[in-house]
Amino acid sequence: MNDDYVATLETAVRHLCRSADAVVEGLEKWGGVPRLNAMTGSYSWDSEYIWDSWANFQWAGFLAGRLWLLSRLAQDQRYADAAMHISRQIGPVLAKNPTTFSSTGIDMYYALTLGYQMTGDKQLKEWALAGGDNFANIFDKKANAFLQIASADRIVIDTGLNLPSMLWASQWEPERATLPYRHLDTVLSVGLVREDGSSCHAAALDPGTRSVTHLFSLQGWRDDSVWARGQAWAMLGYAHGYEASGNQKYLDAAERAADWYVQNAPPDWVPRYDYFDPEREKMPYDSCAAAIATAVLFRLARWIPDKAERYRATARETLKTLIAKFLTDGGVLLHGTWGRMRHIEPGHPRLGRFPQEDVMPYGNYWIAECLFRELQSDWSPLSLNDKH
Repeated sequence: MNDDYVATLETAVRHLCRSADAVVEGLEKWGGVPRLNAMTGSYSWDSEYIWDSWANFQWAGFLAGRLWLLSRLAQDQRYADAAMHISRQIGPVLAKNPTTFSSTGIDMYYALTLGYQMTGDKQLKEWALAGGDNFANIFDKKANAFLQIASADRIVIDTGLNLPSMLWASQWEPERATLPYRHLDTVLSVGLVREDGSSCHAAALDPGTRSVTHLFSLQGWRDDSVWARGQAWAMLGYAHGYEASGNQKYLDAAERAADWYVQNAPPDWVPRYDYFDPEREKMPYDSCAAAIATAVLFRLARWIPDKAERYRATARETLKTLIAKFLTDGGVLLHGTWGRMRHIEPGHPRLGRFPQEDVMPYGNYWIAECLFRELQSDWSPLSLNDKH
């Protein structure tokens, strides 16, 4: 890395620290659990952690994860203390209650597991393990996969995001990864990662037989197009699967998805919400898809030597663009979107303001992970298996 690039990364860390400072001040003043405002990127403060409402999800785990990483990048104990405060609100609740929707896996990993990896706090590990046990509540035995939501008849590409805590736990108890691996295998077998490496968002399940009736998209342009964040989720889920298991089929899937992503990178490096929307140039960017994919490309560059140069070059150009054009001085990653919400069931929240933009919880975490993976040679806090 040249000096100018390193200076750019260090400037970005300072921007993220400004955002973290505001969180620290808010926790000192109000306590409780921070809730992301997706219109502004700021936080309000709830009195308790909400685990069972998709419509009221706080996205606190991503904030805790960002703070854990910044505590190492900036060598600032205040950020670790704030992350620990958030994690202690989350942990007892996830350890006690059966999972009802898959996004609580975010909080389980990025708050509890990452916190344990950073601090060695055994209570965080115990909560993470118990939370993994409760996550089995949304595993559909007939479909052989985790459901997105307990009451929903669908499997989604996103869910690989929510499995790393259980994959990580399999280092000590291999059976803890049995259901996650079955899920990843099912996602491949039903075709959510296509032969050309592109992704499909979701598979609909028959209410009775639980067999797949058709593939579709909840947030992309069409059912047969490629939703940008779904492509990043495909890369991420199988990178996690490979790192935990060393299983070549998961690396092959991650590589196939990454190759498609790199081959279809736009001239300005950051994709619009969907690759095939004919009016995509008028539609929102998906900056968080770019941040997620970039973090995965850095990982794949270590695992696949003959493609390392190409993966790393794409990742670095994308990261430079995100810092220069998408990241505010206050540490908020702008120009994100929930996507074109389609096929929404009664009672399910219609997220976002498409075609207006939103500030996405994913991007605000993954920009920190990208910086961590570039500026820190030791990735062990993020490792799912020290043997692979």
